[in-house]
Amino acid sequence: MIGSEPKISIIVPVYKVEPYLRKCLDSIVNQTYRNLQVILVDDGSPDNCGRICDEYAAKDSRIEVIHQENGGLSAARNAGLRLATGDYIGFVDSDDWIELDMYEYLLENALKYQADIAVCGHKECSTRCSINRGVEKIQLLYNELALELLISDDVVQNFVWDKLYKSNLFHNIEFPEGRNYEDIAIMYKLFISSSILVFLPESKYNYLQRSDSILADISLNNRMNYYWAAKIRYEEMFDEWPQFRKMLAAKCVGAAVSIWSCYLANSKSERLLYDDDIRELADFCQLHYKAALEYMHLGITGRMILRLTPYNKWWAFALASFFSWLYKLKHGRNL
Repeated sequence: MIGSEPKISIIVPVYKVEPYLRKCLDSIVNQTYRNLQVILVDDGSPDNCGRICDEYAAKDSRIEVIHQENGGLSAARNAGLRLATGDYIGFVDSDDWIELDMYEYLLENALKYQADIAVCGHKECSTRCSINRGVEKIQLLYNELALELLISDDVVQNFVWDKLYKSNLFHNIEFPEGRNYEDIAIMYKLFISSSILVFLPESKYNYLQRSDSILADISLNNRMNYYWAAKIRYEEMFDEWPQFRKMLAAKCVGAAVSIWSCYLANSKSERLLYDDDIRELADFCQLHYKAALEYMHLGITGRMILRLTPYNKWWAFALASFFSWLYKLKHGRNL
């Protein structure tokens, strides 16, 4: 029976996640949907992750392992895509875990609604709490309305891992290597290439929010990567999707909020590397910060820092740092 069912290729990049890896892999190999190709990409992990991957592959013929030199998350995902033979593609990050019926739930609804992409809810799991993210009821949307949800990045977010994709969507689409926030760089392309998308309410993916994650990294290099990804998306969608220009610009300005808040936490030499980029970003914010006020869901702290982003001045960065410090004092995390 399995041979007549669609095959799902699940790509799992693996790097320095030894304490979390077995829980992740157990949640994948024990899926209620069985016709899987599980591709584990050991991205030069210096711990025992590579050996754990080989151990699981020896016990389950559906698992294939790639061992490669460290090239980053995008390079690992691209390596998995090149090996994938499934009718559908899924992604799981190796420090997260999934509910045992996640891929049955996604595939069943993708087939039922003839959708190119099926999206489920997810849980943001931290030591403090667990938060559900997703739609309240099933929504079947064409790509324009789906793009609006994606760009707003609230109910539906720019993560690759809470979704199931028809494999042909990745024709001529790869993750950009050497940069973080690669999900933002490709997700809109996948949505544009889709005709119908189905959004499902149940949370099936568990996203572990670690203190040492990319999102917690306050280096200028990391924060600028987010801006560059948002800016490229803004430029590439500008002509074809004019209805989203303000929203896309708002997301670029939103990146500036996170940059201004951590600017002075970086060394002077690091700041000098990005002088031209920060100047360009301040000019962009001068033109578009009102769009961000309209479209960004920012709290009081974010809105105060937002009003500072048109100014590439020491006092603007100092005030942003102070507001950011107050935010962290209250919430226990960076803005």
